[in-house]
Amino acid sequence: MHILLQADSSLFLGRFHSLAVHLPIGFIILTAVLFAISKITKNPALLRPLPIMLLLGSLSAFAAVVLGLLLSEEGGYPANSLFWHQWLGITVVLVSFCSWLWVKGLIGKKKDLKETDVKEEESGFNRKNSSWIVLTLVLLISVTGHLGGNLTHGENYLFDYAPDFIQELMGSENSETKIPFVFPEEPDSTLLYEHVLEKVLIQKCASCHDDATRKGGLIITTREGLLEGGENGAVLQAGSAMGSELFKRISMDPASRKFMPPKGAPLSYAETMLLKFWIQEGMPFDLKVTDERIPEELKLILQTDYQLETERKAIYEKVTVEPANEATLEKLRQLGFRVSTLSEENNFIEVVAKDSVSAEKLNALIEVKEQLTWLDLSNSGMKDEWIAELNEFKMLTRLNLNSNSLSDSGIVKLQGLDNLEAILIHSTLITDSGIKNLVSLKNLKRIYVWNTKVSEDAVDSLLKEHPKLQIDRGVTESKEEKETAKSVEK
Repeated sequence: MHILLQADSSLFLGRFHSLAVHLPIGFIILTAVLFAISKITKNPALLRPLPIMLLLGSLSAFAAVVLGLLLSEEGGYPANSLFWHQWLGITVVLVSFCSWLWVKGLIGKKKDLKETDVKEEESGFNRKNSSWIVLTLVLLISVTGHLGGNLTHGENYLFDYAPDFIQELMGSENSETKIPFVFPEEPDSTLLYEHVLEKVLIQKCASCHDDATRKGGLIITTREGLLEGGENGAVLQAGSAMGSELFKRISMDPASRKFMPPKGAPLSYAETMLLKFWIQEGMPFDLKVTDERIPEELKLILQTDYQLETERKAIYEKVTVEPANEATLEKLRQLGFRVSTLSEENNFIEVVAKDSVSAEKLNALIEVKEQLTWLDLSNSGMKDEWIAELNEFKMLTRLNLNSNSLSDSGIVKLQGLDNLEAILIHSTLITDSGIKNLVSLKNLKRIYVWNTKVSEDAVDSLLKEHPKLQIDRGVTESKEEKETAKSVEK
């Protein structure tokens, strides 16, 4: 007895509610069926066992209510549905027990007994209004049971697999919470968690883990709730998918009673892999779908399943700027620059130095810094001390510095060119140290370094650290070719 009175005993006993609750349903429904048959066949003998069945129904309903109240201490149920389910269950107990007293003649008067049925007085069900009692009990047990089903299976469990026209007629929706996937127009603004994973978790898990239900104390509809976890602590462990309880639940054998979600469609393979990657990366809420850390196979999932662009657009593809002043462009042409517009739609320009440049000429380009996106200063006598001037051109996506006497001391001054995607530095004095400084430019994709002092080992090392970076060394002998050549010479 002492063991049963311990803290968890109420939950232990409460879980027998799902077994006990079928008894009153069976007794009351069977009572109604026999009552209906007796009236149709005019066979009063069928009424004789009904009072005892009614009594058993009321007693089993009482037991189910007690167990249900114990189970409710577990929490995680919608408050409104739980309230009505509990009180309707209590009402079933009271109405069924009072009905038994009434049909037995223990309460009320017997004068309403039909004269033709005096011989069946002991049945009690020949009294007037007995049909309404039976009908009331059936309605009560039906509504109470339906609310119980809502608590355990979700509000629309009854119509989840009904034909579409029935679902529309009943105003029912799928048990999954329908959240549309709406993405920003700009791929760089699309976040893996906010625009993809959060919607997936809400669709698949919110029916049990929203603010109203809080099954297990877990809320997944807010970031704070997801990170806080449930009654047993955190459900996510940054950097470890298999150490995260949530991931283990969605990826285990669906036959397991711990599998999530317990009803409705489970997370697909693609959704599971995206969630796993996000957890493994430390759960970064600011991770963009264009981030180079996302593997190609997952980017393919984002492209095919969500029709997302996963490659970052160049600045001139997504931004429109005002056209440069024509007088300014003419001035640049007179200084020895060739100027051309990339597109009439965005007004970005390409500037090419046709002859030698100077600090003054570079300074003149400041007037078109908002429109300048391609700059070609190859073979123009560019010097290390002028490199810092190029940091003014924030819209640069392509910079050609080929065939100039530039060294590492100049290249290291290139900073803050966040839109730069390609740089050409072949036929310069750049070494391993210089190229290592270039990879700090966060959106740099291509570097052209042939005919420089950059070693093959340095290139190999950088490519291992930045696998999506392209470093073009021109036509060079591979290590295997060099080894073969040496062996031939020997």
